[in-house]
Amino acid sequence: MGTFARICRYISKSWPLFLVSVACMLVGTIVSVQIPLLTRDAIDDVITPLARGLDVELGKGMLFVLMLKIVGFTVVVGLFSFIRRYASTYFSQKVVYDIRNDVFVSLQNQSFAFYDKTHTGQLLAKVTTDMDRIRRFLGFQLAFLMTSVILLVVALYTMFSINTMLTLFLLPIMPCIFATFYLFGKKIRPVFTEIREQYGSLTSVLHEAITGIRVVRAFAQEDFERKKFTSKNDKYFETVLASAKISAFYIPLVGFLLGLGTITIFWYGGSEVIEGTLTIGDLVAFNAYLAMLAMPMRFFGMFISGFHQTMAAGDRIFEVMDAERQIKEKPDALTLPKLNGHVKFENVSFSYEKRRPILKNITFDAKPGETVALLGATGSGKSTIIRLIPRFYDVSSGKITVDNYDVRDVKLKSLRNQIGIVAQETFLFSMTIKENIAYGKPEAKMDEIVAAAKAARAHEFISALPSGYDSRLGERGVTLSGGQRQRVAIARALLMNSRILILDDSTSSVDVETEYEIQQALRALLKNRTAFVITQRVSTIRNADKIVVLEKGEIAEDGTHETLMAKKGVYYQIYQTLYETQKPIVETASERASSKQGETKQ
Repeated sequence: MGTFARICRYISKSWPLFLVSVACMLVGTIVSVQIPLLTRDAIDDVITPLARGLDVELGKGMLFVLMLKIVGFTVVVGLFSFIRRYASTYFSQKVVYDIRNDVFVSLQNQSFAFYDKTHTGQLLAKVTTDMDRIRRFLGFQLAFLMTSVILLVVALYTMFSINTMLTLFLLPIMPCIFATFYLFGKKIRPVFTEIREQYGSLTSVLHEAITGIRVVRAFAQEDFERKKFTSKNDKYFETVLASAKISAFYIPLVGFLLGLGTITIFWYGGSEVIEGTLTIGDLVAFNAYLAMLAMPMRFFGMFISGFHQTMAAGDRIFEVMDAERQIKEKPDALTLPKLNGHVKFENVSFSYEKRRPILKNITFDAKPGETVALLGATGSGKSTIIRLIPRFYDVSSGKITVDNYDVRDVKLKSLRNQIGIVAQETFLFSMTIKENIAYGKPEAKMDEIVAAAKAARAHEFISALPSGYDSRLGERGVTLSGGQRQRVAIARALLMNSRILILDDSTSSVDVETEYEIQQALRALLKNRTAFVITQRVSTIRNADKIVVLEKGEIAEDGTHETLMAKKGVYYQIYQTLYETQKPIVETASERASSKQGETKQ
């Protein structure tokens, strides 16, 4: 279905408002066309006879009546114009409201792979400026088109009734004007598409520069970012100038053609007045109608330009809505019952791009209640493994099962509702701490929220805040420290009370003592739950029930801490390196923890 047809489908949902707008346009236009006729009557029936000796008092009375009629008609036109504008605005906002909701739903349903390939700035431009382009087209330009068409028909009919020959002299100019508009639209549409793309790129650079301002300042890369932004800004500027160049040629050409119409009126119409076959009032009225026609004729240029801009914007918006989701539910997908937490990888291979495998033949078994630590160098595939469990991506081959259900055979919501996740990059919303913790379980009671916060060792610092749990966080939770953000994120996952927990280096931003406290709380909470933990902390690795060591996307070793240490293989070397690095702080944390335990006993 074409872009315009799809927009019309949304229009059809609000057609009563559109009909009200069109009806008001029709009435207002018919009434406005009567005003030049009243002007003609004033000139021919009052002013000219007065000059020839008509009774002054009678003439003034007739003129006063005509002026009252003009005022009355103007009021009627204004009233219907008000109703039309309100209905048009309501109609356009309602159409865009529906499209915007559908786009947002589409964005929420898109696979992670979609966001891997799409710049945030481009998406923001599509949902904001492109959407506003459609709103302005429907609310102003489409309504104005209807007004122009009605005005064109009614004005031409009236002009023919005044003087057929004079109107016929003007008609050849109109195809020339339409041909000019057609050529203008044909040339301008690809330029407007490029403008939207360039604007999206510009927005992307701006978004990155703002969100990453701390990194920019830390590495003193202001000049680099400025050059990058200027480069995109230059391209956008040049593309806009290209569109202006096209408009600067074609729009004045239309004005020139309309000027020829004025010359025709005064040349032929003036001759008719001199010969007495046309009155001065008719000539004035005819000129007024030409002025009326100038508005719709000029507007057709604006409309064609606006139409092509809108179609370009619509193409970009529907491109988002039509983007194929890589993660799809089967029509007969099952709703998962309450899980025990048995997770199994069977010969799983995966690649983000063809011919670049990230995981190769991964096979291991995580039984209910086990904590599995994933260990390996950067790029070994640890994070990819945990992204496959909630089916953020689909395996390239092999399968993953939870309680013997293939994750591809179940409904996504029933799967993800039973998995608690604390990501490596902690993201908190610009809401209160209470709302952030209860994000996955909005119906949670306050005592449940507090219990989760205590388990994550977050309750103490939250209570110390001026508004406690009602404290509102800044964007991405910047008003909290890294460790505090991670503890809030851990509380959010714990509140879900999921059978499967995923902790992706979730204690990387907390000090060792806080990590020890969190681990103590997690030890009790992880009982009878399956947990997957990615971490470089030796205390966490050592306490895991199973350790899976990855190397270049393959399992190098797996087993318990004791069995792997006894092998003195890859794990042994990694652990020794980590332990030597962390030994001083691990011992300090253990001493502090022992001291706290002693104080508790006393």
